[in-house]
Amino acid sequence: MLFNSYTFLFAFLPLLLICWRIAAGYGVAGFAIVLLVFSTVFYGLWGLPFLVLLAAILGMNYAFAKALTPTATTAFAMADTDKKDTDRQENAPCIFGLKRKGVLGLALTLNLLPLVWFKYSAFLAQNLAVLCNTQYHFTPPGLPLGISFYTFIQIAWLVSVYRGQVQPQGFARHAVFSACFPYVISGPIVRYEQMGPQLDTLGPSTAEGLARGFSLFTIGLVKKVLLADSIALYADAVFSAAERAFPLSGCEAWLGSLCYTFQLYFDFSGYTDMAIGLGLMLGLKLPENFDSPYKSTGIVDFWRRWHITLSSWLRDFLYIPLGGNRKGRLIQYRNLFLTMLIGGAWHGAGWTFIIWGALHGAMLSINHFFRWRSKGTRLEAVLATAPLKICSIVFTFLCINLCWVVFRAVSIEGALRMYRAMFLGPFTPEAAGIMAPTDGLDGLAALTARWLPNGYLQGWLPFALLLTSFAVVWLLPNSHEIFHGRRDGTCPRLVWHPSTAWATGLAGLAFVTLILVSRKATFLYFQF
Repeated sequence: MLFNSYTFLFAFLPLLLICWRIAAGYGVAGFAIVLLVFSTVFYGLWGLPFLVLLAAILGMNYAFAKALTPTATTAFAMADTDKKDTDRQENAPCIFGLKRKGVLGLALTLNLLPLVWFKYSAFLAQNLAVLCNTQYHFTPPGLPLGISFYTFIQIAWLVSVYRGQVQPQGFARHAVFSACFPYVISGPIVRYEQMGPQLDTLGPSTAEGLARGFSLFTIGLVKKVLLADSIALYADAVFSAAERAFPLSGCEAWLGSLCYTFQLYFDFSGYTDMAIGLGLMLGLKLPENFDSPYKSTGIVDFWRRWHITLSSWLRDFLYIPLGGNRKGRLIQYRNLFLTMLIGGAWHGAGWTFIIWGALHGAMLSINHFFRWRSKGTRLEAVLATAPLKICSIVFTFLCINLCWVVFRAVSIEGALRMYRAMFLGPFTPEAAGIMAPTDGLDGLAALTARWLPNGYLQGWLPFALLLTSFAVVWLLPNSHEIFHGRRDGTCPRLVWHPSTAWATGLAGLAFVTLILVSRKATFLYFQF
């Protein structure tokens, strides 16, 4: 069941809100039961085996959490804990004769094994066969939805338990937190420290929460259906042509890459808006995941704005454990590169994702070096001026767009064909003949022909969608700014408030969106 489906919009969601209303007479426990039941149904509809796997992983992690919970004193993580008592607990065997750190390592390994099997087994088998120069056919297992997201959530929870920051409060509580339907499949990647206190205060929906939630959900649905799904048709056509080695002009290659750049943004940010909106309807506040990332002035700034919960997870559980910036700049750049390399592999099992991660790791290191060298100098002040700031935003966007090409491409060969078309024009026998003109006028015609479209983007619609995407991304405030104002305390002109104008506008957009919902289109991050 998808958020952008008639089943969810006209059956699941209304029934959930009705049951949520009924649960008001049963206190927090009643709300928790409703949330758990509907989350189980929501995930179970994708397939019973997926649900069984999720339940098994949650049960395993809860058992490990109980073993990791300090028992000698409830003040294990407090500053005034006696050091001998702490060492005694740390070195005391928990299970299988392992100390707490060993139990944590075993738990993390067992969490990663299903992810490796379901997501990377086919990729590893394929490359092993190539390495051994053998013919080996391996049928990959189906990828359970959301396994990357709920695995990261479980790892963060276990580490928090190990550090004494949280304590298990019953398997039902853990299941509600881990399987909560708004974020279980595609994030945001939440922490128990964020959601646990909210689960203690579950209550009936408020008028403001419903209004804000429905409004934000509608904005996310519009992003997904009207923008992402519409522009995806042209991105798919161009990248499919590149994979099949069809003639592709430079103009089409650039426009196709831009189409995917906006498709990915509106698809994932639209899902996040819908997830946060659903949370608001139930009185839950989910963490923000996007902060106008295409307005970034550098790659460092981009990763503070794009997929914020993933960036913070990678920082806390990969970059900092690797050493962060504590051991000198060269080690810091190495850690940045390794973190992004692993982050690229997390997105998908393929060399294209690994290359994408390596590119971002290299750009992050270069950007950090440049910021360090220019800090406190006149260059820093010059770069902060409006004209150069705009240049930085444009340059950063172009770098991001170029990296999305290899991220989207199915194969390295397809990505190279896209890059070749973007910078050299098509390379086919026909194009090679055109590129050898006999006179100046023929040369001008040939140069023009290299960049004219071949028919993958026909009519005015793709260009209208691209212009609309540019306007939404750079001229309009983002969803958080519309509902909460800017982070500096100021408010944009377009600010949400319960009014006839807002209700009418959103109702009109919702009506058009509901007509197009019949186009079955899943969310891009479901495959990651």
